[in-house]
Amino acid sequence: MLPNDSERAQIFFWLKKVSSVTAWRRIIKFYTEWAGATETSLRVADENGWADRTAIPTSDYALILKGLAHCEEGVIRLSKGDKRVFKFDANGEFAMARRILFHWAEMTTRIEQGENIIDESHTPLWTEFCETLTSACKAWQECAMHVLEPRYLDDPGLTLYGDWLRNELTLLEFPDYLPCPPDPLHNVFIRTGDVIPSSGIWEPIDEKKSSLISLFKRVAPPIPPFHPVGAMNYLHGGSKAPKITVETEDDNIDFDTTWRLLWKDERYLDGNIPAEEKYYKFNEPENSSLAIRINPAPEQCVWSESGEIAKASGTWLVESDLNTSIFIEKGAELPLHCGRQVRWVLSFK
Repeated sequence: MLPNDSERAQIFFWLKKVSSVTAWRRIIKFYTEWAGATETSLRVADENGWADRTAIPTSDYALILKGLAHCEEGVIRLSKGDKRVFKFDANGEFAMARRILFHWAEMTTRIEQGENIIDESHTPLWTEFCETLTSACKAWQECAMHVLEPRYLDDPGLTLYGDWLRNELTLLEFPDYLPCPPDPLHNVFIRTGDVIPSSGIWEPIDEKKSSLISLFKRVAPPIPPFHPVGAMNYLHGGSKAPKITVETEDDNIDFDTTWRLLWKDERYLDGNIPAEEKYYKFNEPENSSLAIRINPAPEQCVWSESGEIAKASGTWLVESDLNTSIFIEKGAELPLHCGRQVRWVLSFK
């Protein structure tokens, strides 16, 4: 099963969209909404003396703030052209932001199924907490599942052309005119297991090797015409090129392949956002107007470094040691922690 010319153009446009800074700025809004609902729930519980009975303890709220901070840092770096934020390594801000989000997604599923039990009567606004969490997860998955590097680096390419993707393309909204994917004049090829030289959109091709044999027995580059053998994928610079999965009538088969670079992702290096991003539209969550705001959630997590002035009065948590908290008045200097400079995150305003 291979994409036709129209589907190739759609896949190329779609992969650019889900890896865009516009997509991830949108995700932050839903993540922030969830953090706002969490804060309100915890505050109401605290006001009623239920802090030790609520299913959403202060420690989890601190982790949610930490996840939000990673998500924001990822968007800041992405907006400057740093694509390493998509990787599953020390640079992977989004991988770190995902942990608490999907921990709670799994937790709420178990609660719904009756595997886990909580004291819902002493957990204020539980419905709002779950709804904002679900919206954040849906917005996240729409983009993340085909662009974030998987945890296990020997996994095949994330984007598989088959019944699911073919149906998904019919549900997405595309511009009236989609140009054909690029056909580079100067080709870059890599094979499964090779280190990917740059992040971007790569396409697996049917390699027709030259009949000429190098004196040094080097592998000859593929020769045109280049025929796709699967779906394009967004691959990550510095990682090893994956296998590809091909869907047949009754099975999925993984095999080594040759990848051809169609488009090197150099967006945002000049500080600009491509004009086409103004027209990006997303499907998830279905009702994006849900936007539950018990208290209007801040546009971003409030944090400052040791030695800086506190931007608001409240309880501040050490990002790297969530058991440590202090109350600081607005305008006071944030202290060192254990004699070293740290980042403080505002918990309660």
